[in-house]
Amino acid sequence: MFRASQLASEETLPALGLLTIKDDNEPDITSQLNLKTGKLKPGGYGLVTVLRSHRRPKYPIAIVFILMTKLFEAFAANGIRTILALYLRDDLYFSESLSTVLLHVFNFFGQFCPIFGAILADSYIGNIRTINGFYIIYAFGWILLVFTSLPYAGVSLIFLVSVSLLLIAIGNGSTRACVTSLGAIQFQLPDQAKQLAEYFSLYYLIYYIGIFLSKIIPPMIRANTYCYNKNECYPAVFGTLGSSFFMAWITFSLGRLYYKSEKLAEESILIKFYGCIKHALRKRWNRKADDKKPSYWLHYAVGRYEESFVSDVAKVLKLVKLFLPLPIYFALLAQQDSSWTFQASLMNTTIVDGLTIQPDQAKAMGPIFLFILIPLWQYVVRPLLKFLFKYELKPLHSVTVGGVFSALSFISAGILQRYIFSMPYKSVNVMWQVPQFICIMLGELLLSIPGLQFAFTQAPASMKSVVTAAWFLNNAFGNLIVVIITELHMFRTQSDEFFFYAVMMVVSIVLYTYLAYDYELRQYEQSDYQVSMEVVVAAEKIPLINGKQQTREMVQSDDTPSTSKSTLIKL
Repeated sequence: MFRASQLASEETLPALGLLTIKDDNEPDITSQLNLKTGKLKPGGYGLVTVLRSHRRPKYPIAIVFILMTKLFEAFAANGIRTILALYLRDDLYFSESLSTVLLHVFNFFGQFCPIFGAILADSYIGNIRTINGFYIIYAFGWILLVFTSLPYAGVSLIFLVSVSLLLIAIGNGSTRACVTSLGAIQFQLPDQAKQLAEYFSLYYLIYYIGIFLSKIIPPMIRANTYCYNKNECYPAVFGTLGSSFFMAWITFSLGRLYYKSEKLAEESILIKFYGCIKHALRKRWNRKADDKKPSYWLHYAVGRYEESFVSDVAKVLKLVKLFLPLPIYFALLAQQDSSWTFQASLMNTTIVDGLTIQPDQAKAMGPIFLFILIPLWQYVVRPLLKFLFKYELKPLHSVTVGGVFSALSFISAGILQRYIFSMPYKSVNVMWQVPQFICIMLGELLLSIPGLQFAFTQAPASMKSVVTAAWFLNNAFGNLIVVIITELHMFRTQSDEFFFYAVMMVVSIVLYTYLAYDYELRQYEQSDYQVSMEVVVAAEKIPLINGKQQTREMVQSDDTPSTSKSTLIKL
């Protein structure tokens, strides 16, 4: 099993906190729990239970239902992404450009809507009601999509498909962060801090198992099932994926017998964050010429908002500035389901004699390579670099290297595309896509995971959900970039488009490197910069995700005076 610190995604990091303890009367030394031996050791990184309690809490049964819900739902949501491009092109006879646009608009809403789900769950109706409410929308989407795939019903297919995909995207996106958060709040901290870390590791593993299965099973059903005088039966595919979603809903509903009651935040940090920026901009715009100018424009909001909050917002804005070039990376990553699938459909998909895969199964190489690369990087490459060269790749540098590999993946795809068109139809074997999949997964390993983890750990304790929302928006805007470039029809050949994306990735990573260097230098000069940030939080509350808090009693044993301890969160 991978450690929680080694496996991270935009769904797990919002609630990933490593807890340590600091005594006011002792030197500033962090104690750490060895997860294998159960013994404490000083210093370093790790996950710690800080205080002993007389009664060890039971492992929450609710986690089983949450993980199974995620498995079924991840299979359904990613399954539609797997076969959607070929369904639109080959079954509905849409053009490749329109099929690409619809797929990436679907992805856009799936990445944009988590913000709304988080706000509703935080301050209004809680995670359980938010998930259940959006699952109703989700269900209507699946029913409509199955209906769309049946023989023509006299209604515009573009309209039906668009509406059904929109409902599915809204349902999927709005519940993503909520499911993670619901699992996190089932644990009692600090007694179950170790189990909480294991939960995130399991969650990510289950999530990627769902993704992997979604890239294998739906194309298999499509190619081996016949219906309505067609060699490929998409109603069977959508019926299977829809059934998987309904299994997720049933599993989630059964788990409601075991979920803990939720405490809503007094106000949404995202809404307050937006209000602070809006007020500062308005005062800056309306200020008189003789008014005193603050050192930073956001300080115009001081007065309506407390100074500490404004300071936190300012830190997040400077941090989020690093995100500005990154939507290009997500534009590249998302095309595994569109342009790379279309490329595979032009190739010979026989791996060896007797083993032939479908074009939309080729993208399963991505999860396979990622599961190979993660332990290889963690247990072989990194230790060797440290042992032989005394070098450790820092998160900001890692993002740069990951961006370079992502650009190389599209250079490889462009070269392959030209080679395909210079050869007879379907004579080039699909295994020639291996180099581009390895490169894009190296980008995932070195850019996406460390990038979000760095941003999350650098954010102030009260702003973790804001940083996560910004990361979701990066992914959403990446899909929007694909839509815009596709609709502009700027390129004569697909290979030229691949090379253009590679150039854009290089330019964006150069800009990122400049911004990262400036950020690191400025933080260093202020003696503020830490790759692994330690934030001291008042003992009354420990933020977990999206404003969810644990109470003071959960971090304090019966025999420990409340005045002698403070809680330290180490991420």
